[in-house]
Amino acid sequence: MDKRALISYLEGIDAALRSPATLHVYGSAAGILLDEPGRTSLDIDVAGPYSRVDEGDLRQAALAAGIPVNPGVDYAGDHIEWVGPLRLCLCPPVEEGNTTLWQGARLLIQTAGMADLVASKLIRYDDIDRSDIQYLLCVSRLPFVEIVQAADRLPPPFRQDALIRENLGNLKTDMAIWGLN
Repeated sequence: MDKRALISYLEGIDAALRSPATLHVYGSAAGILLDEPGRTSLDIDVAGPYSRVDEGDLRQAALAAGIPVNPGVDYAGDHIEWVGPLRLCLCPPVEEGNTTLWQGARLLIQTAGMADLVASKLIRYDDIDRSDIQYLLCVSRLPFVEIVQAADRLPPPFRQDALIRENLGNLKTDMAIWGLN
């Protein structure tokens, strides 16, 4: 999905919700809604523990909008990925650090601060993650120290994950190459 399709899904969910809901998104959906050029994805990553929503209401509203929540592994279409606490590599939100990305009558879409979004991508740091990070850094001009601080706020077990620490070093090198240090 691109931004047009993503907003169409959000509008459909908003229209079908029975009660107010706040979804805390990250990953590609956040990048798409932050106008990252050319960014597309098959999923909307939702930080379950950081969202305020009746999950049953969300599931029915999402189905009505044509986008299922956590379909089977063989499903190849657009979907919502509800990420639970054991897999969630994202800092807990702070109200003053959240960014509103989209709002309807009942649905509010928020994301974390830029440093927290960057830190969440250090668990993989593949080509797509690096591209996402480069975009976020170009629009925010975050200093490296703020990303280190965000990585230190990640929930256990990610906070001390060896791969995240290694990728912080890789990011520091890449920021110098990108001229963003």
